[in-house]
Amino acid sequence: MKMPVAAGAKTAAVLVAAAGGLAGCGGAGEVSLANAQESEVALAAAVSAALETSDRGALQGLLVTRDEYEHVLWPEMPDGEYTPFDFVWGLNEINSGKGLRDLLYDFGGQSLEIVSVTLPDETESYETFTLHKGVEVVVRRTDTGEEGILSSFDVFVEHQSGWKLLNYDEL
Repeated sequence: MKMPVAAGAKTAAVLVAAAGGLAGCGGAGEVSLANAQESEVALAAAVSAALETSDRGALQGLLVTRDEYEHVLWPEMPDGEYTPFDFVWGLNEINSGKGLRDLLYDFGGQSLEIVSVTLPDETESYETFTLHKGVEVVVRRTDTGEEGILSSFDVFVEHQSGWKLLNYDEL
């Protein structure tokens, strides 16, 4: 499968071996999101590792849970004033399920090396978290050397120096 090559600002080159060791130094508080990763790079590396073993459970564990969405994110989001939470969560869950299925079908079992993670210039910031919409994760297939964008992420959530995925995007 052909993957488009990425370009963008704020690109952080990454060595896969170093990805897991990057720490969000300086944060004194506990990360309140379960299984949150230390950085956007560590999150992308965790997705890549789970894809290599086709570990659906690990990929689901990198997503914001219903409880986290409802009790941590939703109270600060303006949609909460006029849209029922169950409606929004239901759509997110259905679309993310389809996106995860597509991701595993297209990339499960493949060894992907993270080349770079590019955060968007514009973010959606709230009191306790930030949404990074349109993150680009450039990967390299270790078997062919082909590079491209792993276009399965819609939004990265940054909360108390921890990072999770809001959902998987349909490919």
